[in-house]
Amino acid sequence: MIRVAYRLLFSFACLSIALAFLTSPAMGAGQSDLAMRAEDDRDVTWTLNADKVTSLSPSEVIEAEGNVVLRRGDEYLKADYARYYASTKWVFLKGNVSARMGRDDMAAEEAEFDLRSRVGWLKRGQIYMDGPHMYLAGQRIDKHWGDVYSFQQAKITVCDGEIPAWSLEAEEAVVEIDGYAQLWRPRFQIKDVPVLVSPWMIIPAKKERQTGFLTPEYGRSTRRGVYYDQPFFWAIDESQDMTFNEYFMEKRGLMQGIEYRARPSVRESAWIRIDWLHDKIKVDNDADDDVNSRDGLVRNNSDRYWLRGMYEGYVLDPKWKFRADLDFVSDQNMLHEFKTGYAGYNRSRSELFNLFHRDIQEKDLNRQSGFMLFRDWNRVSAALSSRYLQDQTLGHGNKPRSLDNTVQHLPQFDIFLNKGGILDALPLEIAASAETGYMYRREGTRGMRYTMTPLMSLPFHGKYGSIMATAGLQQTLYGTDTHSKTDGTAIQDGKSQTIPTFQADSSTELSRVFNIAPSLVPSKETVGKSRWTSVRHAIQPRLRYRNIPLKDQHENPHYDENDRIRPRNELTYSVTNILTRKWDRVVPQMPAKQGEEATPVVTTDYLDFFRFSLEQSYDLREATRTDERDKYERRPFQDLIAETTISFDEFISLTSRSYWSPYLDKFTRHDHGVTFTYAPWGSLYTGFGFRGKVDEYLRERRDEIKTINLSGNLNLYGPLSVSFYYSHDFERSENVERNLYLIYNHQCFQIMGVFSKDAYEENYGMRIVLTGLGE
Repeated sequence: MIRVAYRLLFSFACLSIALAFLTSPAMGAGQSDLAMRAEDDRDVTWTLNADKVTSLSPSEVIEAEGNVVLRRGDEYLKADYARYYASTKWVFLKGNVSARMGRDDMAAEEAEFDLRSRVGWLKRGQIYMDGPHMYLAGQRIDKHWGDVYSFQQAKITVCDGEIPAWSLEAEEAVVEIDGYAQLWRPRFQIKDVPVLVSPWMIIPAKKERQTGFLTPEYGRSTRRGVYYDQPFFWAIDESQDMTFNEYFMEKRGLMQGIEYRARPSVRESAWIRIDWLHDKIKVDNDADDDVNSRDGLVRNNSDRYWLRGMYEGYVLDPKWKFRADLDFVSDQNMLHEFKTGYAGYNRSRSELFNLFHRDIQEKDLNRQSGFMLFRDWNRVSAALSSRYLQDQTLGHGNKPRSLDNTVQHLPQFDIFLNKGGILDALPLEIAASAETGYMYRREGTRGMRYTMTPLMSLPFHGKYGSIMATAGLQQTLYGTDTHSKTDGTAIQDGKSQTIPTFQADSSTELSRVFNIAPSLVPSKETVGKSRWTSVRHAIQPRLRYRNIPLKDQHENPHYDENDRIRPRNELTYSVTNILTRKWDRVVPQMPAKQGEEATPVVTTDYLDFFRFSLEQSYDLREATRTDERDKYERRPFQDLIAETTISFDEFISLTSRSYWSPYLDKFTRHDHGVTFTYAPWGSLYTGFGFRGKVDEYLRERRDEIKTINLSGNLNLYGPLSVSFYYSHDFERSENVERNLYLIYNHQCFQIMGVFSKDAYEENYGMRIVLTGLGE
């Protein structure tokens, strides 16, 4: 009986153990594939890896512990612990949670996500946006469908580190990636200390350019008083945008500006801006003019403006290129008084040159507007254009605009035949240009002008040099509508002029190569080594003769320099010395196939590091001149010009040009400049200019000019740098300009202090740029 009971008990125990084993969860380490259908009806699979994987409730729940990783393509979820619910496709993560879903990285203590729709929540989490380098943190973060997040107790910054240099905290926030972040009851903090509070705020959270307020400029100046310039940027779409400026000046009033930019295609670009101001200050007396109190001009207008812009594109066919320039200003002082800042002349000039590689006129010159439609064929080019020059000194209390005698080209047609051969058997080359246009001005002679200039050249290239002889003819016809006197002596009623030209150029070269070191042998040991291996010295003598006969042109209309062609009969001779270095460097060449070793090769670079030339001209007309001999002696030898250029890679660059008069036995002109560049320290430039007094038959300079320019960008220490510009006229001490910029660059902000002073204004300003906000 006891034995039977023992057997029954043993059998029951074995059955219990077997049942327990059969019904217990599956345990072990390894990999599991989680297949599902996403919300867009695609079949997707997440791969689960962990140190320990346990299946509960016949695989309805899967638990993973230790180095948990769920991955699908480039997206992943990582944690210390994870629980996956097969019925809902949700996964719960805990401990050192990190994830990448979509375009952004996330981290949290705990998180839960729907693997089908990728929505979920994070507890004490953080999101990092790589494009704008932005951190978004919150006590609880809810990830909604798409790239929309809502935050409780949010903190936003672009600064690295535990305690960011600046941050924004808010009780609630909603952020759309590549959109905007809305913050409720935000606080602006510096080093986690609140300094500003607002009931609501919206900031950009985009990786591309974005609509919003740009960094303001503010300060104080002697002419403007306290000023504040606030721009607002509107990103209309991917190819166009606008900027609106509100520029408050204590002493001048409110200047408003609008700027429009567009680039609809790689062949089309547009930029236009207008700024206008109702000025509190007028200049009714020239003596009170701080810009120039000796030019006899006033400015009694209060309404002031500057309209400028450029366009580049094509008409119908990309081969027909089109360019347009717009430049119109209210008065002659506008560009001098407002040359800095968003509305300033300097910024507009730089913007236009960078966009279109075309320059606008200097501040004192007539403003130029116009258009040009042109096309190039193999050797022929044609252009239809129009040009309007605005004399900015007219009106506003000066000479009335009705007396404007500025010549306008309205319109003009040009055609060009580029230089080339006539027949293969003939060495002759021909080039030509033709122009026709209506020369209009409100006051003075106006009418049509037709010009044709054919040129024929005979080149000769021999063993010891080359010679090029060119003969041309400029034929001009005038169809004048309105006549007036020129030089106060004659009516401009000339019908035509024909002026022949001749020029002959000859040159040769003597050279020798000096080997200073053997060429480098490519090997693993010589990779990275470099040196000069040889220097070439070349001597280039040149001789040019130019002849344009004297023609009486006083009765012809005078529209521009083409109507008063100066006679010439001169011989120019020069000699140039050039030193060229050959520099070898051994570099590794990337292999053609992956896995192979790089092959060392020698690369060669050439640089003209030294150039020195002497040039002088002999004027044969001056040598035989009979006019005003009692006042001016003959001086056929023109100034001897010595020019030197030195360049040692990117470290130093020197240019020097001096003019020496053999009759005055002194220098009449200097232009010198030298630039030092060393990347860790910055760059420094200094230049000197000199113009001496000259009183000769062919030239006159009554005032002596001595100027010095100094500019540079220097890295002082760590994030601190300084930029400066200094200009001084030794003869006219009031022509002094000083600019100093002290810059502090931080990973997430920049502080710039500005000091500038010129002849009529002293300015102190500051600009603070918070990275990601208003850049």
